[in-house]
Amino acid sequence: MRKFYRFACCVSAICILMTGCSNNGKTETSSVAEVVQSQSDTESESPKIEEDTDIGEHKDYDKENAESYESGSIIVVNQDGKKRGLETYTMMLGEGCLEFYANELNTQKQLLGKKVNMYSMIVPSACELYCPANERYRIDSQEEIIENVKQMLIGVEQVDVLPTLKNHNAEDIYYRSDSRWTPLGAYYAAKVFAKKADVPFADISEYTPTKSRDYIGDLQYISGPQAYSDFQATPDKFSFYAPKAKYTTNYYDENFKYLVTDNFYSEVSENSTSLFDGYYAGGYYSLKIDTDVQNERKVMIVKDEFGTLFPMFLTSSFSEIYVVSYTYTEANLIEMIKEFGITDVIYVMNTFPVTDTRVYSIETLRTQATHGSLKDDAPDSDSETDSDSNTDKLKSSDKDTDTIEYIYDVGINNQVGVIEHSDEDDNNEISEINNDNYDNENFDNDDNGNIDNDYEDNADYGDYDED
Repeated sequence: MRKFYRFACCVSAICILMTGCSNNGKTETSSVAEVVQSQSDTESESPKIEEDTDIGEHKDYDKENAESYESGSIIVVNQDGKKRGLETYTMMLGEGCLEFYANELNTQKQLLGKKVNMYSMIVPSACELYCPANERYRIDSQEEIIENVKQMLIGVEQVDVLPTLKNHNAEDIYYRSDSRWTPLGAYYAAKVFAKKADVPFADISEYTPTKSRDYIGDLQYISGPQAYSDFQATPDKFSFYAPKAKYTTNYYDENFKYLVTDNFYSEVSENSTSLFDGYYAGGYYSLKIDTDVQNERKVMIVKDEFGTLFPMFLTSSFSEIYVVSYTYTEANLIEMIKEFGITDVIYVMNTFPVTDTRVYSIETLRTQATHGSLKDDAPDSDSETDSDSNTDKLKSSDKDTDTIEYIYDVGINNQVGVIEHSDEDDNNEISEINNDNYDNENFDNDDNGNIDNDYEDNADYGDYDED
């Protein structure tokens, strides 16, 4: 009897499935037609946002073998007739740091509430796009890491730039002799973010490129002599895209106290050994950029060195752009966001610091106390164009005798901080940033030290470190 009952149930189930299948064709066709019509009606009613689906110049570097050799702590590969240095990425600390990163952003989003849009952009290192098939065993998949973080975010939107960067990987979006991406790479990433945030975005044609210069980046300091020789033979090309849009850049110290109104970038000498760091002065300060955009959207960019190039491509997207370093800033991030009326917060960080102990600094941003009152003392902006001349030096502050300089430990991507000094100081003595006494990579000034201004000739290059 029990066997017969089971048989009857199976027959009934089969009949139901067959009936359903016979009707599914009409039902599904009707549904698809309705959906297509609905989408068409929606598109006709609202402005269409351009999809970033252009492929650009693309090659499957990760599927091809390439000549390669190990040099110092990098590998050098021969691609397109030129040598490219690659840091080999491995996630040594497991999933703990990733979980910490995602949980901390979730916590910040919860504190900020629905009025603040929050985003995470994890920027892959060059090896994810350029490591050849015969060297892939040396690296972990950053694509999987980025996807894992996405699954852990709650209320925080992931800005996935890897597909777009892959679509353009045969273009100069990463330096071959440097650990960082180029301005063009930052442009494509900013475009993806602008679309996600639903703000206007200026095409690259709306920027003025500076004169291209030969450049050998920071990988020379962790490579051997053969790699340096190869980099010299085919150096990178260094240029900057100056926005035509009007904007004003204000510089602040680690407590977000106003220092000076200045250009975002400055020219450096042809023989500079730190062209990237010298040119992008904004990489070593906190910034506020006022624009002519009237949408009342204010973005806060929390960044490592990959975020240094990012804000200039948003000068046509947000009315105000705030930029803070995840290691240098000592003001409380949540207080800043609320005090300044920030509408959008985006973390722009490379995979390296997100997956090692440096990631703990983002918790410090949330928990640390602001020194003194948090108030923006910058003068009212008239949105003058910083980019009227590509050869402008950094302007001086309102104080005739004071100038702003930045100094840093020139180990790979290892920022220390900024200082203020007077031109009248005897023997050009200036305060040294004490890199020996810090907690969670938040740096304190030591007023008793002296340093040599010519850091380029007295560099002690250390291990890789971010911003």
